[in-house]
Amino acid sequence: MNIAIVEDESLTSLFITETLEDLGHSVVGNFDNGIEMLEMASMEKIDLVFMDIEINGKMDGIECAVKLDKQYNIPSVFISSYQNSSTIRDAMDASPLGYLIKPVNESDIEAALAVASRILKKSIIEESSVVTIDAYSYDFQKGTLNYKNELVKLSKNEYKVVHLLFKSHGNIVDSSELIRYIWEEDYDREESLRELIYRLRRKLPDLSIRSLSKAGYSIARSSAL
Repeated sequence: MNIAIVEDESLTSLFITETLEDLGHSVVGNFDNGIEMLEMASMEKIDLVFMDIEINGKMDGIECAVKLDKQYNIPSVFISSYQNSSTIRDAMDASPLGYLIKPVNESDIEAALAVASRILKKSIIEESSVVTIDAYSYDFQKGTLNYKNELVKLSKNEYKVVHLLFKSHGNIVDSSELIRYIWEEDYDREESLRELIYRLRRKLPDLSIRSLSKAGYSIARSSAL
């Protein structure tokens, strides 16, 4: 994988770099701040970022990771000396693929890479396939939904909901994750989301979109073709 590192402690950055390279990965950049990381992400192919939460500059690692995920679909593995629940909870809003506590060692990094690689490979497979649930088939490459081989016409935001629900079929998609993905913001959009789901249920009557109180939404699991 092509991996970037955002870490303001030079010795830690060097250690992570050498460990990743020993494991056969390519380190394409080392940064101590989020601005330079975002600039590189706009120009280079990056599969994963090892992100320290406390970095130089006004932007912390969590904010940088959120921007990388939203703007470039680049996931992060967090590195932090903080173990308190509030920091970890805030970090989870960036949907990281791992959270390592300093001081990190080779086995920590190798384990985080194994988990991240598995998730990334699964995502690539899912998004290059067609998932069929009941009479509906969603094509991830084309971004289209068909019902009994007929194209379904949906709005842009309705298709965003369909994309996430089919991608996570059989699992619950958190309401906050849907809101961030649809509107690209963290404002209170619960009512707008409920209205969107209501419209989808009317347009897709044969698709069971389940709502789970204070959790999110899901659709029944089916096999990908």
